[in-house]
Amino acid sequence: MTEIRIVTDSPLPAERVLAAGHDFSPRRAEIWPAVRLDHFDVHEIGDEWADVTEGTPAGIGINWERCHYDWSQPGSVKATVTSSNVYAAPGSSWELRATPTDAGSRVEMIWRREFTSSSRGRVFGTLFRLIGKPIFGRYARETLDNLRQLEQPGR
Repeated sequence: MTEIRIVTDSPLPAERVLAAGHDFSPRRAEIWPAVRLDHFDVHEIGDEWADVTEGTPAGIGINWERCHYDWSQPGSVKATVTSSNVYAAPGSSWELRATPTDAGSRVEMIWRREFTSSSRGRVFGTLFRLIGKPIFGRYARETLDNLRQLEQPGR
């Protein structure tokens, strides 16, 4: 399994960052750069969990994953992959953690990925291992910037 962990600070409160992790409204696409509403389906949602499929255009075609989201643990939102055309299930997950700081919050995004044995899985697995850290670092910063901008008065 390959793990990429990005840690950064945000001026936003930890609870606001975590709420964005389990906001399954259409606003999700405004916060999370990889979410496309035309490849987004909330199958079922509970008080502290959701079953959601999300897809992202990637090269030729769409990378999609169906995840069980769980935000029952304080300070964390975890998405465990249950089905995907590129990520192995079981074995793949994504987690958002946020803890309060004097200036806002310390945010961790952790991608744990196993890849399918398909050609698509092998290609994206290789890319994930070779260049994933800078790509996901930029993704984390862009996500938090999107959220910060949406939180500004008048939006």
